[in-house]
Amino acid sequence: MPPRTVLILQHFEVEKPGLILDALDGSGLDVDIRNLIDTPGASAGDLPPVSELAGLVVMGGPMNADDVVAHPALKLERDLLADALRDGIPTLGVCLGAQLLARAQGLTVRTGAALGRRSEIGWAPLQDVDRADPVVGPLADAPAVLHWHGDRIVPAAGARVLARTDTTECQAFRAGPAAWGLQFHLEVTPGLLDDWLAEPSFATEAVEVLGAGAEDQLRADARAVAAPLRPLAERSLAHLRDLFVGRAGL
Repeated sequence: MPPRTVLILQHFEVEKPGLILDALDGSGLDVDIRNLIDTPGASAGDLPPVSELAGLVVMGGPMNADDVVAHPALKLERDLLADALRDGIPTLGVCLGAQLLARAQGLTVRTGAALGRRSEIGWAPLQDVDRADPVVGPLADAPAVLHWHGDRIVPAAGARVLARTDTTECQAFRAGPAAWGLQFHLEVTPGLLDDWLAEPSFATEAVEVLGAGAEDQLRADARAVAAPLRPLAERSLAHLRDLFVGRAGL
C-alpha cells in the first residue's frame, strides 16, 4: 500500500498548522502531528522513515535552526528533511521549518543581529513573486501575509528564490521538484493569531518590534486581509495537498 501519512512537526504549542491542516481536511490522508522538541531524549526512532510518508510539513518555532545543542531534535528534523529531499517526498517548511529545509539543502541561516536587521513582524505583501510557481505564485496577488521572524535564509547562487521583501531576500524558495520553504506564515488565520498573541513571549516580541499598540494593529490587519487572502492561500496549499494525495495513491 502507498504511504498515506502526512507528518507535521511542531516546535511550539501555539504555532499550529492552521490553514495547512484545513487544506488536508477530507483528503483521505492520515495526519500525524508530533513535537520532538518537547520529547526528552528524542531519537531518530521517534520519526518514521520518509518511505512511510505521503508528505512532510515542518512548522515554525522561536529557536535558531542551528541550535542543535540546546535542541538536539532539530538535527533529527534536518536529517529527515534531507532524506525527504533525496527521495522526492512532497515537503513544506514554514519559518523555522523553512530554515531547517534550507540547512538540509546546504544553505546558510543567519541571525538578524548578525545581518544588522531587526525582526520582521507584521502583515505585508510579498515582492518579486514567481507567478509561475504553483505554491507561491498565487500569493503574488495577496494583499499581505504574516511575517514573524528574526533569522534569515541566505540564498546561494542558483537557489530558486520565489519571493522577497525589503529586509528578507529569501521569503520563499524551492528545493527540488516537490519541496518548498516559506519564511512567512501562510497558515495563520485571525483566530490563530489571537492564540499567538495570548502567548506572553509573542506579545512581548511584537511590542518590542512594532511598539505600543502592536497587538491591536496585528489583529486589525489580520481581519482586513483575511477575506482576500484565504482563497489565494487555499490555491497555494491545494497544490501541496494534491502532491500528498498523488503519492498516497488516493
